[in-house]
Amino acid sequence: MKKFEDLMSVKNEIENITASEAKEKLNDPNVQFIDVRDKESFSKGTIGNAIHMDKAFLEFYLAEGSPLENKTFSENPDKEYVVFCGVGGQGTLATKTMQDMGVKNVKNITGGIAEWEKINK
Repeated sequence: MKKFEDLMSVKNEIENITASEAKEKLNDPNVQFIDVRDKESFSKGTIGNAIHMDKAFLEFYLAEGSPLENKTFSENPDKEYVVFCGVGGQGTLATKTMQDMGVKNVKNITGGIAEWEKINK
């Protein structure tokens, strides 16, 4: 069985940004925030104009020709995508998945929405 630390080692293969760095991108029209938490968490509040893409279905949203394909990425290949989850783990894995599936400019907020909330009290 794979150890958690090995699973999370992908954080070294993706670009991570702080919540403060993400905040600077909040009103940039060339940046799209992606919330990979579950639907219930998303409905309780998110960051800015974030779109919801539950991590459980991420590959289906990204795969060309999938019945769940989300055209956001294919129609906006030059956008910057900022991914987040609750505390950082799912965001890290989702960012790696997105990168592996061909999304070019994708970053993860270290610490997720929990860090975001700390700096936005």
